[in-house]
Amino acid sequence: MNYFYIKNISLDFFSLLKTKLLHEKFLIITWLLMPFFMMISKSLVDIFITLTVVAFLVSSTLKFSWSWLKISWMKWVLFFFCTSVLSSYFSLLIEISLVNGIAWIRFPLYAAAISFWLIKDKEVLILTMIMNFLSILLIFILMGAETVFTDHKIFEWPFRNPLNGPFIHRIGIIFFVFSFLVLFSEMKYKVVACLFILLSIFFSLLTEHRLGNFSFVIIIAIVCFWPRFDLKKSLAVIMSFCIILILYFSYNLDKLDRYFFDIYNFTNSSLLQYVGLWKTGIIIFIDNFLIGIGPTNVQNYLAENLIVNYDPYKNSEHPHNHFIQAFAETGLFGGIIYCSIIYHLIKEIYISTKKDLSSFSLLFTQSAFISSICVLWPFANTYDLFGQQQNAFLWYCISIYLVISKITDLKTNSSQN
Repeated sequence: MNYFYIKNISLDFFSLLKTKLLHEKFLIITWLLMPFFMMISKSLVDIFITLTVVAFLVSSTLKFSWSWLKISWMKWVLFFFCTSVLSSYFSLLIEISLVNGIAWIRFPLYAAAISFWLIKDKEVLILTMIMNFLSILLIFILMGAETVFTDHKIFEWPFRNPLNGPFIHRIGIIFFVFSFLVLFSEMKYKVVACLFILLSIFFSLLTEHRLGNFSFVIIIAIVCFWPRFDLKKSLAVIMSFCIILILYFSYNLDKLDRYFFDIYNFTNSSLLQYVGLWKTGIIIFIDNFLIGIGPTNVQNYLAENLIVNYDPYKNSEHPHNHFIQAFAETGLFGGIIYCSIIYHLIKEIYISTKKDLSSFSLLFTQSAFISSICVLWPFANTYDLFGQQQNAFLWYCISIYLVISKITDLKTNSSQN
């Protein structure tokens, strides 16, 4: 990829944009620039997500086009939505739980709107991937600047709070995966891929986002055996990764406690808090196993002292695990349904890797599949299942993976592709 390629793609994109309706132009541009909007305001991002969903539902109503409801993962989303409403109705804090349960539906609807209705052209996908990549490079630059020009303890640019790690390990994960896959493929640019991997690991470790950094372990574990096994390359990648970690921790001995010793000795304060909140959620599920206590009510009940808090620091927070929270707040059926959503999402993306594709497109579908595992495995999501900001990170990424999974259906409107 070079300057002229990006220039041609950009020209093709703007030519294509002229053929779209006014509201489609606006919504496509918001999807294209969403990573940069995320840096500015979570409320602005939420507005764009909501507008896209509303436009999607209006279009479906006017055209009486509801075939997207037959999508397997969307069926389970609707079941989970109904279960959430039911559990809210029988909770002790009906109003606040009901509002949060109903509002959650905007995120999966956004992914459906993007992948099923709005994005139909390959030029839009390619330029969006370029913008996502540039957003990751911008975060790296800002982290470097913050290191040089401030006496920082945690990285807060540009979010004004420590969200660099979650952002990098959501928006950037597909580029990490793609780079690793390049090393195992017959494609060129292996040197560029290696440099990007080194840069990514360095800045990822700096964020101290442990679960996000574990994504590299997941990626390496998968690509060493899938889509093809290559013993020499696997050993080379594993050894190189270990050497990078040894060099990093040699110059940052204090980080060993956070990443290893405090976890091994079970003395890390955040780990103890997580374990306490997980235990709280599990016990709530056992006590309310049929329909749970209602969306967001683990945190709400803790704040009202309605349940026992097993967090040693007595924080009134959500369970910090999507799966535990789903079972605790929507019961046995809600938890199983939520697991079904995840399974069918990953399955749909995986199926796309079996299509007859060009080597470049195949690598992207494989990247989307592995990325979906990284962002959806049980311990990847430690934030509120029904929350706002990081759900926007997550479902925006899912929308990209779903568009990539339909790459054979996307129209090519220029001679450049």
